[in-house]
Amino acid sequence: MAHKGVVAVILSAAFLFTFSQFLLITAYPTIMEEYGVNATQVQWLTTAFLLTTIVLIPMSGYLSNRFSTKALVVFALGCLAAGTVLGGLSAQFGTLVLSRVIQAVGAGIILPLVQTILLTVFPYERRGFAMGLLGAVINVAPASAPSISGMIIDVFDWRSLHWVILPLIIITLVAAVFTMKDVIKKQAAGLDVLSIIVSALGFSLLILGMSNISVYGFTHLLVAGPIVAGALALVVFVRRQINLDMPVLNLMLLKNSTFRLAMILVFLNMMLLLSAETILPMFAQDVLGTTAFLSGFILVPGTILLSVITIISGNLYDRYGGKKISLIGFSFTLLSLVLLNTVGMDSSPYWVMFHFCFFMIGFGLTLMPLVTVSMDALDDEDIPHGSALVNTVRQFGMTFGIIVLSTIISVTATTMDAPYEVGTYWGTSLAFLVMALIALLALVLTRFINEKRA
Repeated sequence: MAHKGVVAVILSAAFLFTFSQFLLITAYPTIMEEYGVNATQVQWLTTAFLLTTIVLIPMSGYLSNRFSTKALVVFALGCLAAGTVLGGLSAQFGTLVLSRVIQAVGAGIILPLVQTILLTVFPYERRGFAMGLLGAVINVAPASAPSISGMIIDVFDWRSLHWVILPLIIITLVAAVFTMKDVIKKQAAGLDVLSIIVSALGFSLLILGMSNISVYGFTHLLVAGPIVAGALALVVFVRRQINLDMPVLNLMLLKNSTFRLAMILVFLNMMLLLSAETILPMFAQDVLGTTAFLSGFILVPGTILLSVITIISGNLYDRYGGKKISLIGFSFTLLSLVLLNTVGMDSSPYWVMFHFCFFMIGFGLTLMPLVTVSMDALDDEDIPHGSALVNTVRQFGMTFGIIVLSTIISVTATTMDAPYEVGTYWGTSLAFLVMALIALLALVLTRFINEKRA
């Protein structure tokens, strides 16, 4: 292939960004103790990252038409390097959150860009393979990061996580300077600043209000006020995108029924992924009493399976399409969540590891086939905006899922008249039940996919 160097650099960058996004999850208990923050506050290390990417990703269509591919990749990796250094030096919790925001600026550029680049350089009949390759790279990072960071934390401190990954970031940055080429065709583009401001306010207020539920309850003004204001701002954003000649986020693509259904399924799928990968290590430490290393290690076999299954699913997509594969995938996901509900407080953590393998098989058979279904439903000129929509939905799905499900655990643990471990166990069990219902809904909706394949 003519663009092997470009593909290698952009996939390496995508891996580093997704790996960095999940690198600190295993360190949350230690960070909470050092900075004196609670479970809701420490989640802002994840939420701030996701929120920043949600704001940046809709701009990707404009950015890819306004600047060269090389300039965007180099700038994004520069942000990742700067944020990583700041995180390693942070003496205050606010500084650590700021380091995550700086990293996320780069992630908001890279995540939709890598998808657009791969769909551009690979021929149509190999798109399933291309998306499977991307999935193997970016899906393995969220699950491998907690286990690797757990090993490092058990030997060193959590700040060393930044210094371990920094050399890899610098190597990729240097490679991008000498290897990247401009492979995306330019189109007319405009940037509506008001749309960016309104979307940033909408998502920020909505997520802030939802995050406050575990602290203030459902009816408090600091919960209802931000949620209502955020929802209204997002309504304004949607109406503005529909009326603009050159929208920041082309929501008219959602008129395509296949694309729209695929987006709903991607949203549900991402709700489940980040929730499982965040809940399970914390459940292992807080309820089953494992070490930081073992709590992360329980994700490793599933990670290995995911990397293999994602590539296989890409090749299966090129042969059979996405509907059949996704039906099988969501069946595995549902099975895994039912099995996780059978884990007791005295169960071995290796049962969690075993059940999580079924979850990752299901995820490997669903996400990238669904993404490819959505892209195949669009015309080629709509792919950059389609990629922006896909990645906005993915990031918001992760943010929404982890806030809702961690709130379920937190509220249950604090309202039960029982020890913390017991309350956390029942809260986690309730979260798994909700996740199983979400997987069942996704399985039913998948039956309505109407693929149009060449």
